[in-house]
Amino acid sequence: MAPEPGGPVERLWKLHDQSKTEADELARHRLVWEITKIHIKEGPFFQGSVSNSPEIVLVHQELKNVPRRNNLAQGGFTAPWIHPTPAVYDPEVMFWSAPEKHKG
Repeated sequence: MAPEPGGPVERLWKLHDQSKTEADELARHRLVWEITKIHIKEGPFFQGSVSNSPEIVLVHQELKNVPRRNNLAQGGFTAPWIHPTPAVYDPEVMFWSAPEKHKG
């Protein structure tokens, strides 16, 4: 899908393309500042298609009551910046099936 001609996304893409081939370090920094100004004035811009992607989470076989992806709203939300995980998954209700093996 092509960006709107003359719109902020097209300008961002053009500035990014310029920055990839600009040899002068100061000129590259100027291009990045222009990109930042567009984000501040006309953004913010996000790519939502990569949100909440599946992640592998390793859990010891003897650790029980750990929620799985299908137990959680939105399929589980691992390491988001908007709320503290694993706190929201109630780790206080997780337990060891053989606690004597896992003492300090």
